[in-house]
Amino acid sequence: MSALPRLLAALANCRSGNILPLSALAIFAVAALIGGAVDISRGWRVQTRLQSACDAGVLAGRRAVTSNGLDATARTQAENYFHANFNAEKQGVSDITFNATSADRGSTINGVATTALPPLMMQLFGFPGFELRSTCTASMEVGNSDIMMVLDTTGSMDWALTGSTQKRIEALRASMKNFYDTVATAASGTNARVRYGFVPYSSSVNVGRLIYNRNPDYLVDSWTIQSRLAIKNWFGGFSRWEYRPLTFDVSRYKTFSAVSTNTGNNGAAVSSTWAGCIEERATVSEDAFTWSSQNGFNPSGANDLDIDSPPDGTNATKWAPMWPEVAFIRTTTDWWGNVYMNNALPSPTGQQAFSACPSAARLLGTMERSAFAAYADALVPLGATYHDIGMVWGARLISPQGIWSDNVLEKPDNGGEVARHIIFMTDGEMSPSYSSQSAWGIEYHNLRITDDGVTNDAARHNSRFLALCEAVKAKGIRVWIIVFAADMTTELSTCASTDSAFTAANASQLEDAFQSIAQQVGELRIVQ
Repeated sequence: MSALPRLLAALANCRSGNILPLSALAIFAVAALIGGAVDISRGWRVQTRLQSACDAGVLAGRRAVTSNGLDATARTQAENYFHANFNAEKQGVSDITFNATSADRGSTINGVATTALPPLMMQLFGFPGFELRSTCTASMEVGNSDIMMVLDTTGSMDWALTGSTQKRIEALRASMKNFYDTVATAASGTNARVRYGFVPYSSSVNVGRLIYNRNPDYLVDSWTIQSRLAIKNWFGGFSRWEYRPLTFDVSRYKTFSAVSTNTGNNGAAVSSTWAGCIEERATVSEDAFTWSSQNGFNPSGANDLDIDSPPDGTNATKWAPMWPEVAFIRTTTDWWGNVYMNNALPSPTGQQAFSACPSAARLLGTMERSAFAAYADALVPLGATYHDIGMVWGARLISPQGIWSDNVLEKPDNGGEVARHIIFMTDGEMSPSYSSQSAWGIEYHNLRITDDGVTNDAARHNSRFLALCEAVKAKGIRVWIIVFAADMTTELSTCASTDSAFTAANASQLEDAFQSIAQQVGELRIVQ
């Protein structure tokens, strides 16, 4: 028998002089109570810290999940966050373990954390210590979300990525599809509504069908276009061209019907049908624009920046169909054969203006994966970079106060609130072309943005873009910016909402950017 049990037995059998032994026994009992309280308190404190670290670990692991599921990278992230939140030395523990697993490719992360806490006081009474264990689970769920993808589909998106044969547009298509999969997985099993809209942009946007279906009167019936006029000789035959602005009847062209014009070779009739791209509403050529909640856009008069107002019946507030088949620039050729732009009216020489029309934009709507993938695969890269035309139309199609507000404000069946996002992806900085036909006509001739068609053209478009970004964010719409295979510019980073700008140098980083946004569009949470 050990010393303590013998002492206790002797004290129990002793019938004389019990005060001192009983006092000693009481001291042991009190010491055991106090020591137990101290060690149990330590155990609860460490258990609470272990649970918090376990929760942090699975949240970090879930946030790091990509289309690869809970891979080594995501698992390492989970472990790093666990250990950053649970310091063995500070907690006075040993034998720490943390293991993160997933049975559904990362949609839900399960964690188990264990550790051993030696006693501080109760070791005097033979207590071996605490074996602590915590379990934790993190998943991502999506609430009602409207996601407008404003996508740069300019000519540079057809370039191959550095060190790869994969084209930029191919990387974008793949990242878009994986984004859809991530959000769809998070929404599965819930009654959340997720809708997608699209505005591919380059030097214009293809929104003609949307405008026409909303109201044909939102489109002009006649429009002045930089073009050419066939001049006939005395015998009624073709003599020469005069390159000059001409006013065309577009009342039939805007209905997507074939229309014939005498702008073909030697004045021959050629037939053309509207592809759907537009020229913007009337504007003012100013150096800089700003936006404030008190005054709106300053200076005023730029209808092309107006996000919400429908046309009021005047041509200045209407859109025009872009008609590339009849658009020509005026040129001059010097003695050495160099061709220059010429603003002479009329000009005896000229050439067809370059024009680009991206894929048709789409209003917000729920989409099956097959339809989403088909849309991504149909994106065609062509044209110059006008960020302002992409942003203003992304805003118009997602604005709760705008022309398509009935679509935007359509209530989800679950009756919940809707979070609104614009994902703005570009592979370059603002790069307008003054000699191409764009949403502002042929800038060198039309002088809608600049006073001479050239000076500070990019800076003026950037100023419009930044003013638009402020107006969009003031509507409670989160603006995400992804710059792909290019440097982040001040204008693009300024446009983004807080903590919403990404730079992606390659396909993998583009994938990571889209996945990070997908996980933040969804809601990470601890499952109790």
